[in-house]
Amino acid sequence: MVDSALDIVSAEELVRFDLGTVEINHTTYTVLTGYEGTERRCFWCGGELTGKLKRYCYGHMKLYYQHFEWGSARAWCCERQKGICANCGWTPVDYGDGSDIYYHYSLEVHHIIPLEGAPRYFSAYNLPWNLIGFCHECHLEVRDAMKEQPPDIFDLAFAQGQAVMEFCRRATNEMPRM
Repeated sequence: MVDSALDIVSAEELVRFDLGTVEINHTTYTVLTGYEGTERRCFWCGGELTGKLKRYCYGHMKLYYQHFEWGSARAWCCERQKGICANCGWTPVDYGDGSDIYYHYSLEVHHIIPLEGAPRYFSAYNLPWNLIGFCHECHLEVRDAMKEQPPDIFDLAFAQGQAVMEFCRRATNEMPRM
C-alpha cells in the first residue's frame, strides 16, 4: 500500500491509489500526500505551519500544484518539453517576442496511464512521469491507438463452436478486393 502519491512508481500502483478525501472548512480535498487534513501541517511535506500559513510551507504550494493540479502540471509538462512534440519533434512557431508563453498552448498534454473516469483537476494521475506532450496530430494517433479494438466476431463465434462462422470468414478472406 502506497502512503503518498509521491511514492507511486508503477501504473498498477497509480490505478489502485486512493487515500480518500478530507473536509477542511467546508472544502473537500483529495488526499494525495497523506498530510492533507492534518492540523497545522503542510500538505506537501507535513512540516508544521506557522503564522498565517494555512495549507503549505513557503515554496511548497508550487510543488504541490505542479505535481497534482491539472493546469499547473500541464504547463510544467509543456515547459519541460520546451513545446516540442515527444513523437514527431514538431515545434511551435516562435514569434520572436522572447516569451515562453507559446509553449503552454502549442502541445496537447496526454496522460500516459489514462484517467478512465478519475478526476482530472487534483489527481495523482497528474504526476510529471504520467504526462507527455504531443502535437495535435500525434495526440490523435496515440489516443486512437490506445482505444480498445472491438473483438473479431469470427473469432468469438468460432470459439463458441459456431463452425458456420469460420466458413464465412474463409469466404470473406477469399473474396477479391475492390
